[in-house]
Amino acid sequence: MTAAATALLLAFPVSAAARERDVPSPGPLPAGAQLGQFDSTVLQSDAGAMRTARAAGPAPRRYATPDGYSVAVEASSDYPVDPVADQKLVDFLASRVHGAELGDLSVYVGTPKEISQLCGGDPEVVACYAIDQGRMYVPGESVRGIPVEYPLTHEYGHHVASRRSNSPWDALDWGAKYWSSAMRICSGVRSHLLFPGNQGAHYWDDPGEGFADGYAHMHYPEAPWYYNQLLRPNAKAFTAIQRDVLHPWTGPRSRTFHGRLGRRKRIRTFHIRLTLDGDVRLALAAPRGAVYEVAAETRGFAAGQRLRDSGEFGVEWCRRRPVDEIELTVRRRAGSGPFTLRVSWPG
Repeated sequence: MTAAATALLLAFPVSAAARERDVPSPGPLPAGAQLGQFDSTVLQSDAGAMRTARAAGPAPRRYATPDGYSVAVEASSDYPVDPVADQKLVDFLASRVHGAELGDLSVYVGTPKEISQLCGGDPEVVACYAIDQGRMYVPGESVRGIPVEYPLTHEYGHHVASRRSNSPWDALDWGAKYWSSAMRICSGVRSHLLFPGNQGAHYWDDPGEGFADGYAHMHYPEAPWYYNQLLRPNAKAFTAIQRDVLHPWTGPRSRTFHGRLGRRKRIRTFHIRLTLDGDVRLALAAPRGAVYEVAAETRGFAAGQRLRDSGEFGVEWCRRRPVDEIELTVRRRAGSGPFTLRVSWPG
């Protein structure tokens, strides 16, 4: 034990009647673990009861990870101050597949009953995540046979999503970009089979929860799956999650095309390949007075607009197949002259 940890224990002596925390351990789940259904909740911000509970316990302390990050940990006043357990919790989180978002994390450890109350009062809820604070509220003991390792890993999946982009959608609701595209979340939403951000009647159909539990299943593939079968992870999903964590999507690709239209050349055609779902944006610069029609088309879907002089528009694009080959056309309707077409797409 470090000198700092020893000093902290002396400052807050352990009561003989104090309850003990379960210390999470990397590796397989403990023998006899019973992973029944449980709910998790995502909140925008710490509620008043959460702030009160945190104020009643010792101040948060930061603990280092082997790869140079640090995580703030605080525990309920129902538990004794235990810097050794805090450090082991942080070591466990560092054993999860992670990126720089680990250094933005805070953790509050409470008793199972306290966590259920703080996370909204539903007895089925065993943990939750507060977006604005980047804070996980997790139980310090197993809940209905569910070991602490599993909700810790599930909530960390939410933390990953909170630090990722899936523009034009919210990664916390839709999952991160590569996973969301691999699992065809956009198509599921349009078919009214998936419901992003729905923490109520469609909780089990929420892609945000599917991403978080897919992240947990990446570490515990033997765990049962309770969410919508469209969200059930497979090898493709695990590969996408790994990429979302370690090499996240940073923004759209772009390309600029040039051409000229007139009486002899009334149409120009270009091509892009779409491997991710998201916004396809087309911006045209054309001569004053010219009316050019700009369109994007793939087998089974097309979108376009007539633009005078210059203009732009966007299309929320859900791929029809793993790779959509998109044909871009600029067609002369009136006027003539050179044009520039700038296109951006997710990838």
